[in-house]
Amino acid sequence: MVLYHLSTTYQLLYCIVHRLARHEHEEAGLLMVEYICPEGQRADFVKRLKDTGWFSFVRLVPEKQFKLKRGRSLKENSTEKQIETVIRRVCGCVKNWLGLDLSTFSRIYIGSDQWSFGIYCLYNRIPHVYIEDASGMLSQRERYMAITKEISLTNYVISEYLHGAGHSDTEIARLCDTSNFLPGFTDEKAEDFSIYRALRDEIPHRVPEILRFYGAEPVQLPADKPVCMFMTQYIKSMTVRDLDVQEQLTTLLLDYFADNYQVVIKPHPKDQWLNYRRICPEAAILPGSVNAELIPFLVSRPVDRVLTASSTSVGGMAPTARDVFSFPLEIETNWEALHEGYAAAVVLRVIAEQIGPLALREDGDFPLGLCNFLREEAVPTAPGGKPVLLTKDPMRFAAHKGWRVLLPEKGHSSGAPARARAKITVRVHPDKTSLLRGLSFALYLGAPDGEPAVPQPEEERVLSHSHAVIHMTTALYNDRPLWPGKRE
Repeated sequence: MVLYHLSTTYQLLYCIVHRLARHEHEEAGLLMVEYICPEGQRADFVKRLKDTGWFSFVRLVPEKQFKLKRGRSLKENSTEKQIETVIRRVCGCVKNWLGLDLSTFSRIYIGSDQWSFGIYCLYNRIPHVYIEDASGMLSQRERYMAITKEISLTNYVISEYLHGAGHSDTEIARLCDTSNFLPGFTDEKAEDFSIYRALRDEIPHRVPEILRFYGAEPVQLPADKPVCMFMTQYIKSMTVRDLDVQEQLTTLLLDYFADNYQVVIKPHPKDQWLNYRRICPEAAILPGSVNAELIPFLVSRPVDRVLTASSTSVGGMAPTARDVFSFPLEIETNWEALHEGYAAAVVLRVIAEQIGPLALREDGDFPLGLCNFLREEAVPTAPGGKPVLLTKDPMRFAAHKGWRVLLPEKGHSSGAPARARAKITVRVHPDKTSLLRGLSFALYLGAPDGEPAVPQPEEERVLSHSHAVIHMTTALYNDRPLWPGKRE
């Protein structure tokens, strides 16, 4: 008999599929952190799971009760004695509640080992298999620990103390989807398992019953547009916990990256506050309970594009989509920088139309999302292309002799730099119903001295979901400034 422990909806599907694919002829038990669903739904949820016959027993771990009994909360500066005291109390709670001889299980699989059962196994050095919390998340431990810290500082402190979350030597293996690891990441204990590949290749006959359990109905999509799947996020796991911010971020991403697509919105299971029907009336909206990994078996057409701010669930769709657009965590606090990324991509596109493929050189970081905007604007780049410098430093811009673009610094434009050939002014005009604010900034274009003409970007784009318009206009410097305030 095998035993699974989990705390998230991703891990639940992962364990269901793993149990059916790899332990089909062996009994299995299931422990779930009670917070996996709202209190009023728990009894029905457990009953439905039991009725499937997939698990010999299903039990909810009473974390709220354990929290009351463990005593003090911990902080990052808590002493070793304080941490040990809390851990021993947690372990006592688990031991009294569990009523299982863990030595009788052939394998123990633990997802989210920062919760009580995981703490018990780590502290008592019980060998087990670690389960990552999202597709490829094993390769993003720093991000995962930041999320853990936001949810429970005490759990975070204990996890770091016990070297949990994929770092413990009591882990005999680490169950994960290696295809979604960050580039260059390896783990000698990684044991590859993909929900999508298992459903497609190992147990396709089980797909209908799994879809029935999740209440997933087939979705018929029109055939006249490519399909964009937008993955939302749980606001409590985001850096800024503000619904207006989440809505602005959502509408900007849809406007910049889902224009002329049939949008399908996959809400996070706990994303219950935003009205996506109002935000995007033309979208097909899936139930939040349906995991991303099930979507390829649910929609009538292949998904062309997966779009998200920074959802960890995007990896579940990656194997089946033509392209995936996601962003660094910075987007959660600096979403307005998307305008700069778009403007920079437009400028680079018109440069490429004049001189051919580009070889971009950044002086510092690229604008937020620029790589995605370059793909969206179809800007041709090649290692042997014409060099173009992107910089936020006016002095570096002035000293460079080739093609160059001066970007705004944190949304603020400097004055005209030396040797600029053109000023591109960008203005965002929201209407009265928009949550966006009006913005204005400038980019500056420089070219080799012998270049007779420079491109003149002129763009107007309607941001329909954001209820705004973005304008780009160009002014040429006929008498090129040598230094600010001076002319040739």
